[in-house]
Amino acid sequence: MSDAARPSLGGEAEPLHLIDCSPLLAGSSVASAELAPFSVTSQSDGELLTANAQLRVDRTNRGVRIVGNVNGLQEGSCARCLEPASAKIATRLDEEVLEDRFAGGEGERFGRGNSVDVGRMAIEGLDLNRHFVLRCDPPCPERCERCGAAHLVRECPERELDPRLAALGRLIPPAEPAIEPPAEPAVEPAIEPLAERLVEEDPEAKA
Repeated sequence: MSDAARPSLGGEAEPLHLIDCSPLLAGSSVASAELAPFSVTSQSDGELLTANAQLRVDRTNRGVRIVGNVNGLQEGSCARCLEPASAKIATRLDEEVLEDRFAGGEGERFGRGNSVDVGRMAIEGLDLNRHFVLRCDPPCPERCERCGAAHLVRECPERELDPRLAALGRLIPPAEPAIEPPAEPAVEPAIEPLAERLVEEDPEAKA
């Protein structure tokens, strides 16, 4: 049996799966009842949660105790490729629902006619174990940060600057040209005074 959460006319979600605990409350403090397995679905933050629950209800001296296992499925979009993705989740329920005379603070209380919405409890239990980020399984290819296609950024054919970022580029001051150290003057080879040597070696020049 499957129940789905539907918004009521008052804006609040209708009960998902109600049980009547009056027979247990009227019996002894050691009474217990196994619930038939049930399934419920509910939307949470744009994702679909499906809970399959198998629970037991035990009588306590203050109310009843809901115990059992909940297995479910979280369905949404992959955070990487935005394609549909899903993940299995599970939780263990162990909560006490109190009569008004014993309830205090924000403890769980009975609804109208000693009813308990175990469907809502199952969904809330799964929601606490919900994956913060859904991804494909097996993993999908990495998405390009430039164009969003299924390839690496370094393989993207669109290598030009995104026009939406052009305004940011104008805010960056231009890089100053690098200042090179002055070049050292070239060392010229010594010029031998050949004219003086020629004068000394030419006797006619001396006369």
